[in-house]
Amino acid sequence: MAKQSITFMFLVIFFTSNVAAQDKAASVVLSIGKNVAQQSNQEHRSLKRKSDIYQNDQIMTGSKGQLQLRFTDNSRLSLRPETIFRVAEYRYQNSSPEKGRSVYRLLKGGLRTITGAISDANVENYQVKTPIATIGVRGTHYSLFYCDKSCKETTRSKIGLYGYVLEGEIVLASGSVRAPIQSGRYFFLGGNGSSLKIRKTAFDLFEKLEGLGPDLMSETAGGTIPALDINNTSIGTDPQTPGSPAGPPTYP
Repeated sequence: MAKQSITFMFLVIFFTSNVAAQDKAASVVLSIGKNVAQQSNQEHRSLKRKSDIYQNDQIMTGSKGQLQLRFTDNSRLSLRPETIFRVAEYRYQNSSPEKGRSVYRLLKGGLRTITGAISDANVENYQVKTPIATIGVRGTHYSLFYCDKSCKETTRSKIGLYGYVLEGEIVLASGSVRAPIQSGRYFFLGGNGSSLKIRKTAFDLFEKLEGLGPDLMSETAGGTIPALDINNTSIGTDPQTPGSPAGPPTYP
């Protein structure tokens, strides 16, 4: 029994040290509710304000969770409730931003982001991959929401990728589809990745979920990303724990 306890403690220390040895990719600026990160084959880490995020972390927000991150290249990211997001690849050095690279995966739920030095130095080194499309950018501020089967049941919206470009331009790629989407445009890509719609007016999902459209644009002038609240809609039933005080942070 004693030998098993020692072995367990060794594994805990080993895995914790392995994470700590990595270069930090981002820090948590705001965490409300139950939010966790996990490396492959390791225990969940509860995310609080000032928690570190690393390459290969899979981040999950609870049904009332809100999470805001600031990456080392000064990009900023907000995650909605019931979101699964992975830092698939991340490297950045202040001295050589052109050699940096960031690849993220939005597996479920939604995000809102302002890009940073990596994409400013080389747009080819930044990607957000979703189950049906890959997003590239040209120095921008945009939001994404991937609506899966559970989202369809709750919101009665179509399965697919929704988004809105607040500033700059993104490039959406899916199979043979490759389309630039400019600021002020909403878009929807159907679940099979074959039908892309781009327009100036919001899709129905934007009326059900706050923080995806232009209504928060005025609040970003000071360099903040508003907390992304859900509007009378909760997808899932995860238990919650108290988090940090509500309200958007200000980035110096």
